[in-house]
Amino acid sequence: MRLHLPGMAAIRRLRSAIATRWLDRRVPREPARIRLHRRRLFILPTRLGYTLAATLALLLLGSLNYGASLGFAVTFLLAGSGALAMIHTYRNLEGLELAFAPPPAVFAGERPRLPVRLRADAPQRWGITLDGGDGPPPVKAPAPEVPADAEFRFPPRPRGRFRPPRLRVRTEWPFGLLRVWSWVWPDVDGIVYPACIDHGLPPPERPAAAGFERPREGADEDFAGLRTYQPGDSPRRISWTTFARTDELLVKAFESAPAGDHRFDWDDTGALRPEERLEQLCFWVVQAERAGLRYGLALPDRRIDAGTGPAHRARCLEALALLGIGEDVNA
Repeated sequence: MRLHLPGMAAIRRLRSAIATRWLDRRVPREPARIRLHRRRLFILPTRLGYTLAATLALLLLGSLNYGASLGFAVTFLLAGSGALAMIHTYRNLEGLELAFAPPPAVFAGERPRLPVRLRADAPQRWGITLDGGDGPPPVKAPAPEVPADAEFRFPPRPRGRFRPPRLRVRTEWPFGLLRVWSWVWPDVDGIVYPACIDHGLPPPERPAAAGFERPREGADEDFAGLRTYQPGDSPRRISWTTFARTDELLVKAFESAPAGDHRFDWDDTGALRPEERLEQLCFWVVQAERAGLRYGLALPDRRIDAGTGPAHRARCLEALALLGIGEDVNA
């Protein structure tokens, strides 16, 4: 039963703040590829290890009191086994390399993920646990030529920039008598898009009354010449005959916007609350991309010209995710 003494909560908060400041100095953010060496490893006995130490102390006292040679032999044999376990537990993490990949983009309400690959030199490593996410992910034993892949999962985060918190790598192999661990804080970040929710508003400037549809071929208006290709331009607009003749990637330009181009404007969602407006714009962008339409985005702080493709979709969704919060992070 835990006693609740006056001031204990404040003491725990102070202790946590001191430990956090110490870790910030000792384990700052570092590149995505991290190698564990002896200067960053910590080791302490587990509960089972403390129990073994107490048992050895009692055996030693009893052997000294009664002069039992067999008691001395058992005591020193167990103590030697504990020392050997300390060496193997320590070496199980020393030299381990962790390579973190940037977290894939997710929508608000989904759980961010952080992929990591573990590489080890000889010998093969066993019983490695990764802490810091939403439950420890399973880790296979990395061998010298067979790296192990794992994945941290975090609780759902609000929209914006996401940076993983400080993580811990630990092991208690082989006997569970000692725990060796190290803190890692990879300098990688991802993005959390707004939730993709349809709040019932129809998309503006639709090419047909049925909703999002693929525009008809040949719907372009007056031809205005050729211009240099820009990322996000539709492959259908590329002048392939010019490319075959000159090896220069040019795009057909028209005086007016082609049929099917959409501009999703912040003002088109004025009937909704701010976060709902972002969710509705996010829904329009995702549906337009699925339909193969060209679309642009007009927000209070920026405008994105019409385009299509995965890179254009990511650019639009990132603009929605960071609207009003800039580069703030969700650690």
